[in-house]
Amino acid sequence: MNPHLKLTATLTNPRVKLEDKLKEICIITSQLIKGADRVCLWSFSDDFEKIESLICYDTSNGEITSGMTLNKSDFNDYFKGILEQEVINAPLARTHNLTKHFNETYFEPLNIQSLLDFVLHQDFVPSGIICCESVGKVTHWTDENIESLRRIASSSSMYFKTS
Repeated sequence: MNPHLKLTATLTNPRVKLEDKLKEICIITSQLIKGADRVCLWSFSDDFEKIESLICYDTSNGEITSGMTLNKSDFNDYFKGILEQEVINAPLARTHNLTKHFNETYFEPLNIQSLLDFVLHQDFVPSGIICCESVGKVTHWTDENIESLRRIASSSSMYFKTS
């Protein structure tokens, strides 16, 4: 089955629990976006002052984590950039102007080299971020990767907000 159709079928099934829907978004994204070793879904706070990880799926071991919080006050350039541009394509994430501030606290401990992020919306308002991370290697994301992530974000947005 086409991955986008499979994702839509899972997301529209009322018998599938929210946690399973979020996990399916991550798994399908990792299958469609070459180089996405970790896929995370983040939720904006109502005032856009922080994002919280709802789920992070690591393809290397199948591990799922959640709960990390990042504050705008610590990463203002990133917050401003993602909200204005809606996509951040950072193959060299550790030196990219909008993402280099994650080096010590996030990239180095997790060995993240590349980042591709896209904003999720609800009712035309940013509600979260879908984040693809490349671990241990630089990944040059293509226009096709960005378009795939855009499609995933579009079909996933209405199922994303948990509160």
